[in-house]
Amino acid sequence: MARREGAIEGHRGSTDRRALRLNSPLVVQWEYASEERQAKRDAAYRALIDGSHAEDVAFEAVAEVRPRTVLDAGCGTGEFAERVRREIGADVRALDLSSRMVELAVARGVDAQPGDLHALPFPDGTFDVAVANWVLHHLESVDLAVQELARVLRPGGRLVAGAEGRGHLLNVWETLGDPWQPRLAFDDVAGYEVLARRFASVEVRRADSAMVFADAGALRDYVAVTVSHAYLADRVPERLEQPFRADVRHVVFVAETAG
Repeated sequence: MARREGAIEGHRGSTDRRALRLNSPLVVQWEYASEERQAKRDAAYRALIDGSHAEDVAFEAVAEVRPRTVLDAGCGTGEFAERVRREIGADVRALDLSSRMVELAVARGVDAQPGDLHALPFPDGTFDVAVANWVLHHLESVDLAVQELARVLRPGGRLVAGAEGRGHLLNVWETLGDPWQPRLAFDDVAGYEVLARRFASVEVRRADSAMVFADAGALRDYVAVTVSHAYLADRVPERLEQPFRADVRHVVFVAETAG
């Protein structure tokens, strides 16, 4: 663990951090070995969002086709999978590369297992809907993962995939003096391109909004648990003259296989 932490800390420096790849297995293993940082980011987003909630947009994209079988690929703590099972009544299977995330999902009553999106352990045409929310940018081969997701969908099946948009939180980093952002392997631009190669149709549903930070402490705490910009937390001023509106850029892709 000490070696992994040292490697991540190295990316936070003013020079080495520009080599940070969010689809590096080392980064992914470190970030999702436990749930604390993700839980803090998610809680802040839900509490402070002013506008469209991206997970609600993704949920509606699932619910509107009334699926019987759903795969949540990269399920994290299992909250989304649990909601789909509870509110839609679908038979939900879930998997995640992190054993800790699988453990948390199972504790919620979700049928979850360890798994790699590059090689899904399911037969062709198993699911009506597959979900891959804010996970594909973490993969070394997005194209292979998308091919696998298409494979396990039935003809006319649907993939719902959440992603960050370019410029996500950019005004935060500009305010703190460093607007650099890592290029994601799957975002609102690159994601469309890779999905269009594998699916018969691709729709983009935007979920742009703002997170409103009422005080400096809340903003500092959030910055401290981001993956790429945690090193900027100590640049947050002691107090804010007024609430800070952080620009949130999310999209939800809705892609369908040929019928």
